[in-house]
Amino acid sequence: MATLAPEQSSSKAERSIPNYRQQLRKVLPDHYFKADFTALLWLPFHAAIIAGGWWLLATHFSWWLAPLVSIAIGHSFGCMGFVAHDICHGGAVKNLAARDLLAGIGFSPFWISPKLWRRWHNAEHHGHTQVEGIDPDHLFTMEHYERSPILQWLYRLNPLLRNLVIFGSFTYRMNQQTMRMYFTYWLSKKVSSYEKLVMFAQFAVMTCAWIGVSLMFGVQVFAFGYLIPLLIANAIVISYIATNHFLNPLADESDVLGSSLTVTLPKGFGWLDAMHSHFGAHVAHHLFPQASPRYVRKIEDEAAKMFPDRYFSMGLFTALKMLWNTPWVYDNKTVLLDPVREIKEPTLGHGMEEKIKR
Repeated sequence: MATLAPEQSSSKAERSIPNYRQQLRKVLPDHYFKADFTALLWLPFHAAIIAGGWWLLATHFSWWLAPLVSIAIGHSFGCMGFVAHDICHGGAVKNLAARDLLAGIGFSPFWISPKLWRRWHNAEHHGHTQVEGIDPDHLFTMEHYERSPILQWLYRLNPLLRNLVIFGSFTYRMNQQTMRMYFTYWLSKKVSSYEKLVMFAQFAVMTCAWIGVSLMFGVQVFAFGYLIPLLIANAIVISYIATNHFLNPLADESDVLGSSLTVTLPKGFGWLDAMHSHFGAHVAHHLFPQASPRYVRKIEDEAAKMFPDRYFSMGLFTALKMLWNTPWVYDNKTVLLDPVREIKEPTLGHGMEEKIKR
């Protein structure tokens, strides 16, 4: 069930953007923002699941058991990535070397260098969320469409087939975007040779470790203990990332509540929220990236009370359904467009919420 503001159209853009952080910080307890090491305990927990899964695949392999083990390992890969994401923001670990080591372990299945992540995610995505041409993670614009034969081919497909291709890409999209960002920074003159060397070294160690060690235990461990789990982990992580921003408008200013969407898990699956480092509470995360994951849902509750006409939250599967029914190309900052069929859909805060209510 979506929790959405009543009437938000172009008038929203005309109103001045409140200083969300300043106003919220006045009413939030200080302990929400103190170093919290408890989230780090998830790393050995998931490492134990992965090790146990590899042991089962190496010593007790069976075709009925292997897919179940792959799902468990893939889920743990995704959860380790969520923990690494929080570590890189510096809320739990202040020492940079320790932060890189722990985040590197968590990110390693995805080949994400901590140095790459800090530049890509912390600086550019958080610093310029949904800002066209600067945020590396925003959806396609008409400019992208007009110069991309792949996008043009994709939108000529039947919408059902197009969506199957797009949602199927969730199984590799995190790794694909990671490689795109590696190439972006390796070719950038703004990135020093030292930074490029560190990124490459971290990438090389991660890929060689996971592929090499899993193959040492047998092809079945590589296939069901790394390759298939990596596809599952990608799908889990991208399901969150896509819903956190892809229904929101592009932005000119730092309107944190306007550029992010919070998602919640279905009833009965709320216990997974802590295991996922409360990653779905994305509005709170963009407001206070260093806040402890344990308190982000409480921060969200306060944001919803203070800014009810600006805060957006909906169920994860509702958001995924909206993504399925919505084209992925921005015609302008507030409208998404199917360029071939000329179907236009509004973004959150500009009419989409009314459509969801219907």
